[in-house]
Amino acid sequence: MGSEEFESWGYARVSTDEQAQDTDALLKQMQRLRDAGVGRIFFDIDKRTKHDRKGLLNLIKAVQELSVNHQIRFLKFTRLDRVAASQVIFYQLISELQKKRIKPVALDDPFDLDSVGGELTVDIRLDVAKHEVKMLGLRIRKERELRRKAKKSNFYAPFGYKTEEDKYILNYDPCICLIDKKQELSVVEVAQLILKVFYQVGSCTQTAKKLNELFGISSQCSEKYIRKSGNYFIDEDDQLTQKTLNKKVDKKSNAGLRYPYSGLRWTTTGIRDWLTNPVLAGGTPYDTIKENGSKKSFDDIKVFWNTHDDRALITFQQHQEIKAIIRSNRKNAWASHRDKESHKINIFQGLIFCAKCNAKFVKVSTYQSKKDHRFKSYYQCTYYLKNGMCHHKTAITNFQLEDQIIDYLVMEAERLSVLGEYTNTTVTESKELVELRSQLQTLESIPGNNPAIETAKEGLRLQIAEMLDTEAQNNQVQLINRERIISAFSSREFWQSIQNPVDKKRLLRECITYVVVDEGKVVDVKLRI
Repeated sequence: MGSEEFESWGYARVSTDEQAQDTDALLKQMQRLRDAGVGRIFFDIDKRTKHDRKGLLNLIKAVQELSVNHQIRFLKFTRLDRVAASQVIFYQLISELQKKRIKPVALDDPFDLDSVGGELTVDIRLDVAKHEVKMLGLRIRKERELRRKAKKSNFYAPFGYKTEEDKYILNYDPCICLIDKKQELSVVEVAQLILKVFYQVGSCTQTAKKLNELFGISSQCSEKYIRKSGNYFIDEDDQLTQKTLNKKVDKKSNAGLRYPYSGLRWTTTGIRDWLTNPVLAGGTPYDTIKENGSKKSFDDIKVFWNTHDDRALITFQQHQEIKAIIRSNRKNAWASHRDKESHKINIFQGLIFCAKCNAKFVKVSTYQSKKDHRFKSYYQCTYYLKNGMCHHKTAITNFQLEDQIIDYLVMEAERLSVLGEYTNTTVTESKELVELRSQLQTLESIPGNNPAIETAKEGLRLQIAEMLDTEAQNNQVQLINRERIISAFSSREFWQSIQNPVDKKRLLRECITYVVVDEGKVVDVKLRI
């Protein structure tokens, strides 16, 4: 049965916090929509304040693409706040629904957009919801500030601990059962085992590998490489299961997790972050995030020491020793990246990804040929090398990469040249600017004189004006770079004539976002266009 044979579509959203507290929260919400006669259900797991929701945007696109004789009569969701990510996106959705004669229906708090009073009520509710979000953010910041001044524990405890009455306590809950040894280990005992293994092998990489071997983790990759965005909807024929949801969303690498394991998979980044956490040495960290939202280095975070010395897994001296070991390993690892000798410059650094597990490829060795004196470098999957978590054992050389990538670029030269000729006469606007113009156009198409909509339109006009000014200043530089890129695409001889590897590396980054490799072959190249 096709999705258009159902009278209703639906939209479900839960916040990341809701899903963390109840892994079935989204499925429960979807089941309510199913019970209400909904066929296709679009969904998101995101913060209430996030506007760029893939499921909601896919819903808007799907409504736009409905045929003239479509059978969809209702769009159902549980509450208004589930679909109202922002006034701009909400009214864009409502506008598309009105064009297709689809009525929005909230199961728990009905609303009416067919009257002036109903529209005003919705506007007020959206403004109140926006204010509530701001107040919630303010309360959270104040709460964190008060907790920091009182030297209380953070909201989340590292592996080996849990929080109780705002204090870190050791976690003696059962964690793993070793069948061969008939031994059950608690969370604390596993944490102590990690420390013991690290001191034995002396690196985070070998610690992760040793733990995976110890606990019998399979080296098979469970997921294939997928770079394309998921569709973020469940059709009427799909079962409402967590496995189905996982297939509908983006597949991303699980490197750099908060804890040292994901299920039973131990990662190098997770081990490093856990080992350097001051909580293990009796300290409480704070001010751990940079202004851009990224995590600070373990050397840059601030710590209140001696907050729980009686529950420390390691001493302060051991904490300093562990950080010193990691710093030393960091200096020794991949030293060739910083070596200015031409044959040691890694021109493919950070660009090559494994087709089987989505991990990056790294340069593992370089040899000089006695025949032609050229330097041949070998690249291999990080997960295979570090954790044994991938069965992609085949290495690929720099010559194979270069030849296959350039063949691909030359093949795409005609299309890119046409793009270049077009942009020389007409400036191509950025994706963000196009999106802002689209949002403004949508709001301007809504009839009436709604104060909330007028305020939103004025804000969009100011953003567009500021972005136009910035793009005008950068336009000349962009055109120069584009000419260089098109020249490289159009001629293999042009690439081969570049002798300086630094220039090759820079040019590659101007052209390519990523390259996917499978068993010694380049299977996908994502261009920066």
